[in-house]
Amino acid sequence: MPILYVIARYLGVAGCIIVGMLGFYEGIPGAWRIPFLSEVPILGDLATGKVHSFAAEQVRIATAQQTAICNGRIEKLSSSAELAAALATLDRERALRRMADYAAAEADERAVISKRAEEAKAVERERLRAEADQDAELSRPNQRDREWQLKH
Repeated sequence: MPILYVIARYLGVAGCIIVGMLGFYEGIPGAWRIPFLSEVPILGDLATGKVHSFAAEQVRIATAQQTAICNGRIEKLSSSAELAAALATLDRERALRRMADYAAAEADERAVISKRAEEAKAVERERLRAEADQDAELSRPNQRDREWQLKH
């Protein structure tokens, strides 16, 4: 206590106020290096000083902003990647659908052609049968012919 009295007497009231304001503004040199000292509410402000507290706060704000921006970009990138994957899947499914539609159309066309050919053969058989029924000189298979055909 006597040291503070000597300093106060030597500097005077105005000098003590100036030193106190300078200490509050600049802080105790090197005190900001002490871990968790700046976290203590009043003592931290006096030890680290207004300049360092303000700078540390600005660094925290900028870091938080950059972290938020970076997280947003990461989310945007993952969303872009997911979108690209979804679009590729959609394109592939559309291509498969076109191929399936084309194959179904070809199968329908082949079925129609087969049915027409079968109908044409049936008409031709009926025509030949009618022609054969009208011609009495044509031979007809008999029971002996059928038995021979079963053996061979």
